[in-house]
Amino acid sequence: MFKARIIHRYILFEMLSPYFVSLGVFTFVLLMAKIMELTDLVVSRGVGLDVVGRLLMYTMPYFLVFTIPMATLLGVLIGFLRLSSDNEVVALKAAGISLTKLLPPVAALALFSWLVTSMLALWALPWGNNRFENLIYQVASTQAELALKEGSFIDTFPNLVIYIDKLPGGGVLKDVFIVDQRDKKKQHTIVAKRGKFFPAKKGKLTLRLYEGGIYAVDPQRKSPQTAAFETYDITLNAGAFVAKQRKEKHEKEMYVTELLAAMGKVNPDSKEYYLLDMELQKKFSLPFACLVMALIGLPLGIGSKSGRSWGVAVALIVFLAYYLLLSAAWSFGEGGYYPPVVGMWVPNIVFALVGVLMFRQALHEAPIPLLDKLDRLPELIRRLRHRGQDEATED
Repeated sequence: MFKARIIHRYILFEMLSPYFVSLGVFTFVLLMAKIMELTDLVVSRGVGLDVVGRLLMYTMPYFLVFTIPMATLLGVLIGFLRLSSDNEVVALKAAGISLTKLLPPVAALALFSWLVTSMLALWALPWGNNRFENLIYQVASTQAELALKEGSFIDTFPNLVIYIDKLPGGGVLKDVFIVDQRDKKKQHTIVAKRGKFFPAKKGKLTLRLYEGGIYAVDPQRKSPQTAAFETYDITLNAGAFVAKQRKEKHEKEMYVTELLAAMGKVNPDSKEYYLLDMELQKKFSLPFACLVMALIGLPLGIGSKSGRSWGVAVALIVFLAYYLLLSAAWSFGEGGYYPPVVGMWVPNIVFALVGVLMFRQALHEAPIPLLDKLDRLPELIRRLRHRGQDEATED
């Protein structure tokens, strides 16, 4: 018993190092992609760094829900890959320790990852999504250009339809087209070369237009009226705009109880019901992926004959295949081709079966066909590279 504890502790610490390193690296990569996306808010639209920092903090649960299963796979795979490459697994087997007796540390890491990811998916993720959306609309109440998109018609402001051809940055709008229906007796069409939002009184915004014209038709006289302007101000009720947009939560912002309550209010055959159900199933299926990835990582680490770098590549291929299957299941589930409970659990079921089969092969010390083919790839690539170099030398 004492020796088993020492071995289990040794294996656990062997997995923890690549686990936390890969978790940090993958989270940093996703975070950098989000930082590049949010940089435009600072450079072009004048949003403070404190707001961007809070937005990044609110997106962290979303990143971790995906990176923790990836880190679990890499931690187990690289940990056992190191033990296997140094023949420590062979030594353990020679000492009478079977592969099944090496499962407790793997199970401990997998359960820890599952527990953390479950808490993130059930509580932190909807909290972060809700805070992110609230902050975006809070900032939009004083900087409404954040809610605008170039090249599309925007009808979020009451009785106004706005089209902006370009958003070059600095809060400037270029080539603005507006249909103003606030006056029920007369509809105005406004065209301007430039525009910019300015904060006005509390809950108000001023959209200042430059170098344009106003076009209207008097319904009584049935004659067109035009007026040119150098500057023209339109006052908007930004507070009402924000309140209208944040009236209800999106399904990604809902907790489990809220999702169940929302599902009880809609038609079970509607698309809205499918979206709610898929979001509910995702809160449980993504954390379960930690257990599946650990199960796959163990036979991959023991059976692979390549180095750590190739182990990382194999792990990325496995998780990419999982993510593609998950995306396909989400798309088909959203279309109503099958119940969401089936679609969101198919990737876990498929990869769990593959993991069980590979573990069974490793338990009987039989070769794993898929892993053998993957292990031959580096040698095949090396031969093709040498052949290309030889042909280039001959030419």
